[in-house]
Amino acid sequence: MKNKATAAGKVSLGNKLAFACADVFGGGSFNIINFLFTPFLTLVVGIPMIYLTPILLFTKIWDGLIDPFIGQVTDGKQPGRFGKRRYFMLICAPLVLVGLVLLFFPWNLITNSVALKCVFVVIVYVLYATAQSFVLIPYYSHASEMTDDFNERNNTNAVRLAFSIASSTVCVAVPGMIASPTKGDNGVSYLIMAAIFGGIFMVAILVTALFSREQIVTPAVKVKISLKEYLRPLKLKTYRQYLGMQMCTSMGMAVMSSFFFTFCDFYLRKLSYYQVTVNQDLSRFPIATVAAAMMFVAQIIALPFYLKLIRARSKRFAYLTGAFIWIAVAILMLFLPAETDYAVNGSTVVSTQGTPDWLLIVFGLALGFGIGGTVFVPHSTFGDVCDVGELYFGKRTEGAFSGLTNFLNTTAQAVGLAIPPLVIGLAGYTETQYVTVEEFAAMAPDIDLAANPTGIFETFRYTLGNGSVQLLPLEQSEPAQLAIKLCFAALPIVIMAVGILIAFRYKLTKDLQRKIVEANARHDKDSDDFAALRTDLLGKL
Repeated sequence: MKNKATAAGKVSLGNKLAFACADVFGGGSFNIINFLFTPFLTLVVGIPMIYLTPILLFTKIWDGLIDPFIGQVTDGKQPGRFGKRRYFMLICAPLVLVGLVLLFFPWNLITNSVALKCVFVVIVYVLYATAQSFVLIPYYSHASEMTDDFNERNNTNAVRLAFSIASSTVCVAVPGMIASPTKGDNGVSYLIMAAIFGGIFMVAILVTALFSREQIVTPAVKVKISLKEYLRPLKLKTYRQYLGMQMCTSMGMAVMSSFFFTFCDFYLRKLSYYQVTVNQDLSRFPIATVAAAMMFVAQIIALPFYLKLIRARSKRFAYLTGAFIWIAVAILMLFLPAETDYAVNGSTVVSTQGTPDWLLIVFGLALGFGIGGTVFVPHSTFGDVCDVGELYFGKRTEGAFSGLTNFLNTTAQAVGLAIPPLVIGLAGYTETQYVTVEEFAAMAPDIDLAANPTGIFETFRYTLGNGSVQLLPLEQSEPAQLAIKLCFAALPIVIMAVGILIAFRYKLTKDLQRKIVEANARHDKDSDDFAALRTDLLGKL
C-alpha cells in the first residue's frame, strides 16, 4: 500500500459536513458534563464537594491512561471499508448512549450511603470515559487524515468546530431546562436528559463513521506497547508546544464551565436563587443559561475573524489574541457585584441590585470571543503537528499523537478540576444531604412531614420522597462564595497566562508547514540531500 493513496487536497462540502458531525458529540457531551455534572453530584446525588477532588482525579487519569493504548490500536489497524479510525467509531457509538445514561443515574434513589454513591459514580464514569475515548481518539486522528493542504485543513476544521460550538450552545441551554436540582424529582429528569442527548450523540457519531472519507490513507503501524512508545511524541518540540496550548485551553474551559452555574446561583444571583428554590411557583430569567449559551454563540461568530487572522498573520498570533481577550474579561469578572436586592413581579423574581442581566450577557459574549481563538487554533493545528512528526520520526502515527494528547490533556484537566472542589469544599460549601425520616424528625421535631412533605428547615429546602428526606441548600457561606468566585475567574487567568508563554515559542508557520509536507512526499528519503533538508526544516522549529 502506498503511504498516500490519493493526492490530498480539496475536501468536498458533503465530506466536511459528514466529518464534522461527530464533534456534535465531542463538543456537546463535554459541556453537558462540564456544566451539569458538578451540580448534579453535589445537589442531587448528595456527594460532598470536597469528595469530587479524588473522584475527578481518578476518573480523568483513567481516561488519560487508556488513550495511548487506543491510539496505538487504531494505528495498528489495516485500512478497510471504514478506514483505520471510523471502524472504532461505528462499533462504540451505541456505548456512548448507555454510558451517558449511567453517568447521570441518580444514585440517591438506590442508597443514602455517600461512600457507595462515590463508588457507583467512579465505576460508571470509568465505563463512560472508555466508550468516549474509543470514539474521540480515532476521530481526532481521522481529522489529520482528511487533507494535508494547510488552508483546506483550516477550513475543514472550521466546519468541524462550528458543529462543535453549535452543539455546545444547545447542550448548555437545553439540558438545564430538562433537568435541574431544584425540580424535586430526585434526579429522574437527569436520566431523561441523558437518554435524549445520548441518542443524538450516537446518531451524530454514526454519520461520521458511515459517510466521511479520509484522503490520507496510511498502512498499519505496529509498535510494541511500552511506556517509551507512549511518550515518544514528546521528543518533538513542536508537539510539546501544541500540547501546552491545548492543555491550558482545556483546563481553563473545564474550570470555568464546571463552576459557572455555581458562580451564578450562589454568588451573582444568590437572593433570586433562594426565592425560586423556596417557592416553586416563582420563576426567574435563566440568566446563567443564556450567558453561557452566548459564550458559545460568540465562539461561532468569532470563527471567521480567527480564520482571517490566521491567514493574515499566523496561528500563534490568533491564539495569543484569544488568550489576551479571555484574561482581560476574566479579570473584569472578578469585580462583578453580587445581588443585594430583588423584586417580585407577578410570579417572576427580578434582580434589582447587583450585576444586571444585560451586562452578564455582554461578558458571556466577550469571554466566548476570546475563548474561540484558543479553542480553534489547537483544533486546526493537530494535523500540522502530525506533518512535523512524520518528518521527524519517518512515519505517520496520528493515533499515537492523538492518544498521548488526550492522555496528557485529560490529566491536566483532572489536576485543574481537582483544585476548585478542594478549595471550595474547605471553604465550607454545603451540598445536598439525604437523611432518613427518623433522623429528620430528630433534627426538626416541630415539622410534621405527613402534613408538610416539603418546606424550609434552617438553610435547606426539605423534600420527602423515596423513603428519605432531601435537604437542598438554599445558600452558601461568605467564605464559600469567595472561593467559588476565585476558582471560577482567577484560576483560569493563571492557566491562560501559562498558555500565552507557551504560544510565544510556537514557530510553525504556513510556509514552513508547506515545505514539510513537500519533504514528506519525497521518495529519496535515504539521500544526503533529504537529510540536509530535514535538518534545516526541523532546525527552524
